[in-house]
Amino acid sequence: GGQQRAAPCPRGGPGGQGQPRAEEAGTGQGHRGGHRPGAAVGAAQHLYQGLGVSGGGPGLGPADLQTRKARRLKQAKEEAQMEVEQYRREREQEFQSKQQAAMGSQGNLSAEVEQATRRQVQGMQSSQQRNRERVLAQLLGMVCDVRAQVHPNYRIAA
Repeated sequence: GGQQRAAPCPRGGPGGQGQPRAEEAGTGQGHRGGHRPGAAVGAAQHLYQGLGVSGGGPGLGPADLQTRKARRLKQAKEEAQMEVEQYRREREQEFQSKQQAAMGSQGNLSAEVEQATRRQVQGMQSSQQRNRERVLAQLLGMVCDVRAQVHPNYRIAA
């Protein structure tokens, strides 16, 4: 006929048909001439599709829409958690590398101190082993060598 069709919505409607935008539906702005039958229904379907809710086939009721929505929400939550976890791992790895770079010189210093301490302990142990017999002989000699003599500070009571 003589009527022109409205400019198709960028998303397109079911089957690729251009449906008027929601703000154009039923206002007379979507096409020239009077009210186009079914325009409001098409706009509602388009809004539902834009929101991720597929509308009105004969087998889809509110319960089906809710389960689909719940499934999509659960999937979105899982994806968000995976992204957060990946971001956390990246930040942790970045922190570890920065910490390693900052602590690298101190890490070497602590290794050097630990090695010097080990050397000192080994030196003390070998010295103890070498001098043990001599010290024990000297100690036994002092304990076993008893000389009977009066102490110089002792006064005889008269």
